[in-house]
Amino acid sequence: MPTSASWIPLRWPSAWVDPALLGLLEGTPFNCLAMEWNAALAPVAAKARAAGFSLVAMGNEAARSAGAGAGLALPPESLLLAADSVWPGIASVSDGGEPSGPTANPWIDSNGWLLRLAKVRMPEKTVWLMFSPPGAPQVVLLESYLRAIADTGTWGGRWVVSLDAGLLGGMARGDAKALESWKAIAAAVGFFEQRRAWNALEPLGVVGVVSDFTGPNESAGEEILNLLGRRSLAYRILEASAAATASLDGFKALIYVDEGAPAPPLRRRLLAFANQGGLLVVGAGWNRPEGNPIGVDHPRMDVRRLGNGRLAVSKASPPDPFMIARDVHMLLGRTYDVARFFNLSAFLSHCTASTDRTRELVQIVSFAIRFPNDLATAWVPGKYASARLWSLGSTSPSPIEMVPENGGTSLLLPPVPVYAGIELFGRKS
Repeated sequence: MPTSASWIPLRWPSAWVDPALLGLLEGTPFNCLAMEWNAALAPVAAKARAAGFSLVAMGNEAARSAGAGAGLALPPESLLLAADSVWPGIASVSDGGEPSGPTANPWIDSNGWLLRLAKVRMPEKTVWLMFSPPGAPQVVLLESYLRAIADTGTWGGRWVVSLDAGLLGGMARGDAKALESWKAIAAAVGFFEQRRAWNALEPLGVVGVVSDFTGPNESAGEEILNLLGRRSLAYRILEASAAATASLDGFKALIYVDEGAPAPPLRRRLLAFANQGGLLVVGAGWNRPEGNPIGVDHPRMDVRRLGNGRLAVSKASPPDPFMIARDVHMLLGRTYDVARFFNLSAFLSHCTASTDRTRELVQIVSFAIRFPNDLATAWVPGKYASARLWSLGSTSPSPIEMVPENGGTSLLLPPVPVYAGIELFGRKS
């Protein structure tokens, strides 16, 4: 049987007590069934176990205990079950439209930030996201399932795939449309499983978020990560406990808005970063701000010159995470963008690279609710020997036309209905 690190989970419906329904999993990547146990599932469990599936007890404590008593495994310590994950999609749009341009709009629900934080804090664990599709009366389209898979796979997690009642009913009846949707869902899961090596690439980003992400700092720190992602402002995460000695190479801005003053070693490190030319954004709890005011009447920040850099102290206590994400982007400007995107709306991006930068990856997850008939462009600040494009579920990549532009490279893309993965090779100095 597969080890827990390679489990590819499907939440088995409690109402599917006919073992013959296991036939729907033939030819799919799923090798693990997450079950909320009841005695009627015993024949299914027996047949699944004989076929080589791993069986994991899920649900509340009583259900897990019953499942363990029936021989199902409990989730091991190597798994992190993220029950606070969300169904990815557009939460709301204030004016009923979807603005186009080089940045995403701020009304997207995604689990990308959660997966990135989990990887930093618990790199040894495999993260399972435990969200379910919305219930009736909402109809869950195939594109919504594919988006949920892409949102999870792009940031290196595994979704415990959960299907809505309408799709489950159609599959059990042998409905052709439902089976076609199921085939596409399985193919999308398989696409990311076949490219798990992408998860070893390191995030690119010139903005660092420094926090302990606990207690009074948990909500604000996490929301800043969420909002930076919505702005397509590439960031990296630094836990406060390690930031005093971590490498700050490549950072142009650091955000530290935890309550209270930082420990002296961390404060000295952050100040040294600003003195050497960086932008340091801190909360109102930063006592006795160093440097000299630069004379700019910023509505939310006391911006000060500090050595070769700047110190920006929030005037609000506690600071508004939305405004922190917005203001750091405005203060930093677009000069250091890791990537820019045009003719895309309602999307998120994730840019990663190998340590030596010989291989880079730009992933785009589109949340737009419209017919994807527009060509798009991604711009990256480098020149490359070659590039190729992966679409969700594809078995082979397509070439991408590269155009030198503005000191970097514009990548001309076809419409992006749900997902695009751009591999770049041979970065030229």
